[in-house]
Amino acid sequence: MLLLPDFRSQLLLVLLLTFSVTSALAAGRSYPSKRVLVIDKAAKELTVFVGGRQAARFPATFGIDPVSDKRRINDLATPEGLYVITYKKSRTRFYRTLGLSFPNLADAQRGLASGILSVEGYRRILNAARRSRPAPCDTGLGCAIAIHGGGVYRQFGEFTERDWTDGCVALDNPDMEVLFNLCRPGDPVLIFNSARNLFGIIRPFTQVRDLDGKGLPVCPDGICVYEADLRTSLGWTRVTVREGRSHGLSLEVVVYDEGRESPALVLVDRNADGEMSFLDRARGTIADASTPDSAYELARSAIIVALSSGGMPHMDGGR
Repeated sequence: MLLLPDFRSQLLLVLLLTFSVTSALAAGRSYPSKRVLVIDKAAKELTVFVGGRQAARFPATFGIDPVSDKRRINDLATPEGLYVITYKKSRTRFYRTLGLSFPNLADAQRGLASGILSVEGYRRILNAARRSRPAPCDTGLGCAIAIHGGGVYRQFGEFTERDWTDGCVALDNPDMEVLFNLCRPGDPVLIFNSARNLFGIIRPFTQVRDLDGKGLPVCPDGICVYEADLRTSLGWTRVTVREGRSHGLSLEVVVYDEGRESPALVLVDRNADGEMSFLDRARGTIADASTPDSAYELARSAIIVALSSGGMPHMDGGR
């Protein structure tokens, strides 16, 4: 439980978090005809929203590495980010299967920046995304990530394992039957880990801000700038991440209060470690009513609630 140093901060936190669920669901009404699947790796749950309302919730299991975000082929981790269902198969090795659009453009941009993905591999994934085709499997990032049956727990000899897949999301077969009948290709799927700090939660949903004429990331001095926008209970929230070998990591969160010219919150975590030191800063009306640590936690909680309720991050994909 977060302990705030004064009554004013405690009251602000209670009011914002009480209001956050309603606001996040309202934000989901921008997609009234869409089903949205939300998967929280920390909660080990898959939730289905239809028209902004919760329609179903199932226990889920993940890759043998259930904590890490997927970065390369054979790392046995489940990817995090915004994907879509690409296909449905009613008869597969693990009962029924819903294919996911991994790797997406955000995965490709991160893979290119880290050196896992070649420029040619990036272009192939980019071309596949532009044509709404499945991404190639031989780029180094992996592929064939899906939601399927087979059981939340699976027996291997005398051992029972909870997280047993190669990176897919697995459900119990009766739950997979319900999900299979609910969903259609094109439905968005949000996968995140609510146990992470703010950088870890939002980073998979960001894309490079600047692209050249061929769609390649533009990173002056080796520093790439990634962005994502999301409507939260605090207001319209823009997250900016900067990464580079000489720069390290940095995170900026700006919350725009509707009807006001100045932001309600500007939060800068210079090394994206989730701790507000004397080098970091928080300003705006939200920060004025609390401490920097409390403002950080408010922003983190608001983003978790928005994602958990099916709020859709907007990734510009280049300017």
